[in-house]
Amino acid sequence: MNIYKINIPKSIIILTILAVVFNILRIIIWGKFSFVFILWNIFLAFTPFIISSILLLLSKENKLGKAVFIIGLFLWLIFIPNAPYIITDFIHLGTTRSIPVIYDILLLFSSASVGLILGFYSLFHIEQIFRNKYSKRKTSILIVIVTILMSFGIYIGRFLRFNSWDIFTNHTSLVNNIWKIISQSAVHLEVYLYTALFFVFLYTFYNVWKYSKINN
Repeated sequence: MNIYKINIPKSIIILTILAVVFNILRIIIWGKFSFVFILWNIFLAFTPFIISSILLLLSKENKLGKAVFIIGLFLWLIFIPNAPYIITDFIHLGTTRSIPVIYDILLLFSSASVGLILGFYSLFHIEQIFRNKYSKRKTSILIVIVTILMSFGIYIGRFLRFNSWDIFTNHTSLVNNIWKIISQSAVHLEVYLYTALFFVFLYTFYNVWKYSKINN
């Protein structure tokens, strides 16, 4: 497999440049570093895209063994929530009063667009791999399950403040929190509501994006 075969769509490159420039200008003009963390979030959004791109390349070259597929899919599932997660950064809008809200809206929108599109491309890669292995019906079911897990991951990241790597470095606390949510469902109803909300948003937008991509 040639790693240089990984193709980053021009739309993502352009949006990434725009998001980075907005952030840099925010620092230069207003001297505020409060949104620099979004650059890190954009970097994290590229991680699942790279993983899924490698898995798809291996699949197309018939080099995707079962062990590599399972490990790769596991790592991908851990990092994929980072891509659409950026849309939740709108929660920070208006926190810096010295900067025009319109400017921060454009900055956050361009950054969230990068994450969302990267997530859709990455999910599409995995769907293509699933279709090579399973029937269309099973693939559709798997994509729904993956999107639900992705949505739950966004909740964990935004509200419980866990990171993708906590599954390795802080797994006890992570597992305990997830178990509390499952075992005490009535107490944690908001978790299911937020997860359902994220799911409807992501699944709808993904299918609209996929439909427009396939038909263009």
